[in-house]
Amino acid sequence: MTGKTEMIKKNITGADPILLDNNSRVGVLMFHGFTSTPRQFKELSQALSDRGLTVYAPTLAGHGASPADLQQTTVSDWQDKAEADYQELKRRVEKIFIIGVSFGGNVAFYLARKFPETTAGVISLGTPIRLRFQRLIKLRVCLYGWLKPYYSKPRRVYRTDYIDMADEMSYPVVPIKALRQFFKFIKYETVANLGQVKTPAMIMHATNDPVVNPKSAQYLHENLGSSYKLIYWFESNLHTIVDENLKEELFSKITEFIDEPSK
Repeated sequence: MTGKTEMIKKNITGADPILLDNNSRVGVLMFHGFTSTPRQFKELSQALSDRGLTVYAPTLAGHGASPADLQQTTVSDWQDKAEADYQELKRRVEKIFIIGVSFGGNVAFYLARKFPETTAGVISLGTPIRLRFQRLIKLRVCLYGWLKPYYSKPRRVYRTDYIDMADEMSYPVVPIKALRQFFKFIKYETVANLGQVKTPAMIMHATNDPVVNPKSAQYLHENLGSSYKLIYWFESNLHTIVDENLKEELFSKITEFIDEPSK
């Protein structure tokens, strides 16, 4: 019991935000997934920086420290922190592309709706509208809410949520209160307002994503208000698409979208 308590309270070392400032006109704002850290973007951020782009991967509210912090985080906390991060990058660049992995994609669509004039495009990777086994998860949320504040991630999830598979960092447990806020964000922000998002968008999803139901990608594509929107499927059984064999393809599609002049 002591070990689990220490695990919940311990801060994550090396989960700092990433900022690579190339004094460019265009910047890329990158949001990691739920319970994860900016470390997801270690390689992608460098690849985009090498192309001369200014890159900023901040930490979502309640992340990068302790699950106890995330346990107290609300929808408005995620929104307020994301808006502040957007403005931080906006002080350095004129136009912003937003990349979101998993729940980071939900945050990205929120910002695209909030700041349409300066958002050049959104790239979402494995963004949830509906999770795999969602009814079971919601039942667990109800039951665990009465019995305990956290549940441990299944190993199949804990090992498949990351771009840098050999160098992952995230919370090993999920705070139940924060998970309720996660579902609230999707229902009342993402789903309710997709039609208001007019920004060019590329939706990327693994064909056999074990965490997020792949139908989420189709829902996003059908309901986004964007006139320019693409959907790209990766043959993979990993959440957020990536393993060593797909990384080059993933990065190539992202840079093509950013460079595409016809959007």
